[in-house]
Amino acid sequence: MNIRSPAVAGQFYPFGSYELERMLEDCYRVKAEEMDVVGAVCPHAGYQFSGKTAGYVYKTIKKNFDTVVILGPNHMGIGEGVTTSLGIWKTPLGSVKIDDEFAQKLADDSIISVDPRAHLREHSIEVQLPFLQHRFKDFNFVPISINPIYYQKESCKPIGEKIAEVSKKLKRKIIVIASSDFTHYGKVYNYTPYRGPTSQILKRIKETDMEVIRYIEKMMPERILEICNDKRLSVCGYGGISAMLWTAKKLGAKKGRLLNYSSSFESSRDINAVVAYAGIVIF
Repeated sequence: MNIRSPAVAGQFYPFGSYELERMLEDCYRVKAEEMDVVGAVCPHAGYQFSGKTAGYVYKTIKKNFDTVVILGPNHMGIGEGVTTSLGIWKTPLGSVKIDDEFAQKLADDSIISVDPRAHLREHSIEVQLPFLQHRFKDFNFVPISINPIYYQKESCKPIGEKIAEVSKKLKRKIIVIASSDFTHYGKVYNYTPYRGPTSQILKRIKETDMEVIRYIEKMMPERILEICNDKRLSVCGYGGISAMLWTAKKLGAKKGRLLNYSSSFESSRDINAVVAYAGIVIF
């Protein structure tokens, strides 16, 4: 059996289980009403920066699902282009089992392959698991890593529709999480399209993100791909967001709702390295 050890414990979140539980409790100290959620967009940065926004998402999700499908960008480009994995993933809070049957069905006659190499060092899916463990204790999940070169309709739509198809075939009630941060601004990210006072830069970052967020709320995956590609936006997981929306549409979801928007600047006060985050649910 393939067993994946945590790659970013001690970096993106605490390595010790006690410290991690305490940090998650802080992240969950937000006001949120439970809903029947089909999909969501959730950040994947260090918990000290994006944990509160993630807390809004996971506190809103009602425990009425069989399997959580998590779509994340492959930041490092290792392995095949669109991949899932089998077996078990470990975190400081214990082991989480992959729904192997679901994952194997995804890889049948589709763009998705089984390749654990793509997941070994990638953080975008891993950082979601402790939130799920803290809130739901026992659950199965399916990881799907997408290399950004596949952020096109010809790839993202088949990925999304395949997830919905397998869900119906196996009679699994699923929730699909698209793991993504939004604008990455500053010299650190080689992305500095805005100039002026700090307040003006932050305003422009938010305006850019809100345009994308409005299309997410309206469930327009094709338009999200177009705008992010045409404007060369730095939303790292927009391909997964689009695929998630195509899944959600097939499963009957009608609209989205922004729960929280924040940025790393609120904690770091560093305008040279700003990452923005949005917590969105689809229902």
